[in-house]
Amino acid sequence: NAWLFRWTFFYAPLWFIITAITVMMIILTRAVRREEKQVIEMQKQTRLRRPSFEREEEIRREQHLQNYIPQREQPVHLERSKQMFYQAVFYVGAFYITYVFATLNRLTQLIGGDNIFVFMIMTSTLTPMQGFLNFLVYRHGPCVA
Repeated sequence: NAWLFRWTFFYAPLWFIITAITVMMIILTRAVRREEKQVIEMQKQTRLRRPSFEREEEIRREQHLQNYIPQREQPVHLERSKQMFYQAVFYVGAFYITYVFATLNRLTQLIGGDNIFVFMIMTSTLTPMQGFLNFLVYRHGPCVA
């Protein structure tokens, strides 16, 4: 019954939490991206409403009508969203790197009865490195959330 307790009290809650963190990071990343797009749009609207920009906009429209050349919008660079995305990937990735081999090792042991040597080596190497991987995640760049 030890395998039942191991799966019930360690691996099932572990993967539930890792999945929940993954879902929350996806939701958070999408929310930051949406907010950043809204801020950029509001900044554009504010600039267009300023008196100094009104005359420039009229001149631009007149030139546009005279030349019949469509104006292209400047591409929007969502730098904060990109930073947030990479930070979320590294954060969640540390969990996956740490526990995927341990879980695969226990699955193969449960199904076939034998351990696979590569899984055992990866488990014994990566599981103690979880703290170091978290250190790398937080040292990777500034917290942008």
